Amino acid sequence: MQFYNTLTGQNQEFKPLNNKRVTLYVCGITPYDTTHLGHAFTYIFFDTLLRYLKFKGYKVTYTQNVTDINDRDNDILKRAAEEKTTWSELSNFWTKKFLKDMEKLNWIKPTNYLFASKEIPSMIDLIKKIISNGLGYEKNGGVYLDVAKISDFGKLSKLKYDEMIEKAKDFEEDLNNRDKLYPLDITLWRGAKPNQTKNIPSFDSPWGPGRPGWHIECSAMSISTLGQQIDIHGGGRDLIFPHHESEIVESESATGKIPFAKYWLHTGTVMYEGQKMSKSKGNLVLVSDLLKKYSANAIRWVLLSHRWNEDWEFHETELERAEEKIEKIKRISTIHSTSVAQSSNEVVNQFSSFLDENMNTPSALNYILKTSGKTQKDYKIILSILGFY
Repeated sequence: MQFYNTLTGQNQEFKPLNNKRVTLYVCGITPYDTTHLGHAFTYIFFDTLLRYLKFKGYKVTYTQNVTDINDRDNDILKRAAEEKTTWSELSNFWTKKFLKDMEKLNWIKPTNYLFASKEIPSMIDLIKKIISNGLGYEKNGGVYLDVAKISDFGKLSKLKYDEMIEKAKDFEEDLNNRDKLYPLDITLWRGAKPNQTKNIPSFDSPWGPGRPGWHIECSAMSISTLGQQIDIHGGGRDLIFPHHESEIVESESATGKIPFAKYWLHTGTVMYEGQKMSKSKGNLVLVSDLLKKYSANAIRWVLLSHRWNEDWEFHETELERAEEKIEKIKRISTIHSTSVAQSSNEVVNQFSSFLDENMNTPSALNYILKTSGKTQKDYKIILSILGFY
């Protein structure tokens, strides 16, 4: 079984750190709006990976976070102000909507599904370790990680200094923070501002009231639930820098364990009308809207018909064709419903060979359509791995 590993830039054989036990962490949502197809592409891929790892005999512990607070949660705060509600009420509302959408797509909820706002103690503990290891510093109620002391900073993204600065401009306020020794130093804790309003969340810490940095939440939740080193860390490609790059530095600075994550899996970008599908651009295709017109199986089919680590453009005609393919499989399955309930190893093994090759779900789907003579049990095994029902 092989995966394309962003860290090494090549396909690598999957060898978990602990024999048949696999630890998996995937970055979750920032809950201030509804679920779109770009979200679903990432989470349905990792759902399928989870199912396949279990089929292969691995015991998987899977953690996913909800970024309901951090030092850059302006989207949540702005939306809460617009709707005259609190940040926590807004976060809870949209998280429930997300879970409802994903459950309709036959998504398996992770072992640990954690809200950042409820995991502050583990973040504070991790920050303390970074400081005690001589890699963090405090100034004016904020705490920062000194990246000048990290010789391999940038090993995930492969970006040079100027490229990092350019990408970091999306977070202009943090980049120009005068309390930092170095513009790219990572914010671990942002101190509360004087006269900060009650609408902005603030938590107690050894450095005074404030909020955790964006990246430290995932570092802390991964370590507290999965251990100091994990097998697979995943998320969308847009998280490679600065988020995942910072997670590596934070985690390895706190624990001294290298690598923090052995395999980094990043999903491609879903495009619509020629641009990346995103809330800021407003070109969203909502899962809830699609479910009114198409079956959950058809939506999963479309998502899995694209390579997980490649960009692709969504066209609604794909869903129409997917419905036809789903119906064809149902008919074939009915024909074989009276077959001997013994799986033909050859068929299941051939199906597995596609997933063993960097989770090649498009080829696996094509194989289902082209292969005849399967038993009913073959269908149950294969369709279960792909999450159809």
